[in-house]
Amino acid sequence: MRNPEPIEPIEVEEIVETKPEPPVMEEVEESTNGKQAEQPPLMEEPAAEPETALEVSTSTKRVSALAVVSVVSSSLGFLGVTSLLGLGLGIVALKQIAANPHLSGRHLAILGVCLSVFWLVLLFAMGSFLWVGLSLVKTLFNAIF
Repeated sequence: MRNPEPIEPIEVEEIVETKPEPPVMEEVEESTNGKQAEQPPLMEEPAAEPETALEVSTSTKRVSALAVVSVVSSSLGFLGVTSLLGLGLGIVALKQIAANPHLSGRHLAILGVCLSVFWLVLLFAMGSFLWVGLSLVKTLFNAIF
């Protein structure tokens, strides 16, 4: 095994940040009538920073009622009519949310539309299978009798 070379210590320079000294209060000048003249304050408090646009818009946004109703009616989409209602309400809610910056709930409106489409496709597929099955049974029944 090889002997490692000796390691030399590295000098580290310490950096200390200092805050600026507060201004020294000056003596109050006396006016000509013997009273003390008013001096403006030497240090002013920093003005409160206004809220950012994101904070303001988040606090004033409301959830679209149409988007909520769209999700509720779409979740009952197995009834058929409610899926159509949810689809229409979801589309109208998306248009309103796009037009009004104070409305939120875009994700709910999209969920309502997706659920409605899912139920409509499922109901259509089940109806098609039922239609084909009944026509086959009718053909079989006519062939037998």
